Amino acid sequence: MAKTQRSLFRVSTFFNVRNTVIALCLLLMGWLGAAFALDHKTLFLPGVTSNGHILFEASCASCHEGFKPVSNETCLRCHQAEMATDAHGPKKFNDLRWAAELEKLEVLTCTTCHNEHVHIFDRSVHLKPDLCMICHEGIVEGDLASHTDFSPDGCWTAGCHNFHDHRAISTGFLRQNLGQPDMLPKPTLPERVLTPKLSAPPPPDLGEEFIGGSV
Repeated sequence: MAKTQRSLFRVSTFFNVRNTVIALCLLLMGWLGAAFALDHKTLFLPGVTSNGHILFEASCASCHEGFKPVSNETCLRCHQAEMATDAHGPKKFNDLRWAAELEKLEVLTCTTCHNEHVHIFDRSVHLKPDLCMICHEGIVEGDLASHTDFSPDGCWTAGCHNFHDHRAISTGFLRQNLGQPDMLPKPTLPERVLTPKLSAPPPPDLGEEFIGGSV
């Protein structure tokens, strides 16, 4: 009799646990479904959003197509002008001389270095502090006398180097501008010419001030 009671207790406990797990799963699925239906997609963020992209945090579709990874084309919608003078762009790495470097790090894919929702360093984008060392480790190990014993995580975090545009510190730029004054003789601001399109302000329309065109 005692064995039968223990057996029934174990069976009932199993079913209670199973029912609890099923109920929790259904509750979780319902919660996720409601989040999608009510467009509260920020609940699904895997981590903190970088400062530069915080404006798009609530609009996943601005960067993502479904659940696919972010593509270079998506990044270039906003950053194409910045990449026009990219020092590490496709033109450089499509040259076979740099094929070995490209095997070390797939730098032609934006998300190789820029990992959104992963807080690595407190900057406008999330980059590993020692990112440059993947290809340039020899510089701090004696290849360049002026950089011997420099910290491997200080290339860009110290404000010296910019991966995409380092013309201001390139040896070619320095040679070309050697001997130039630190500042222009007479610093001036460029003139700005504004041509107003309206002679009088338009009448107020609160309907146009809100998303959807309604108050």
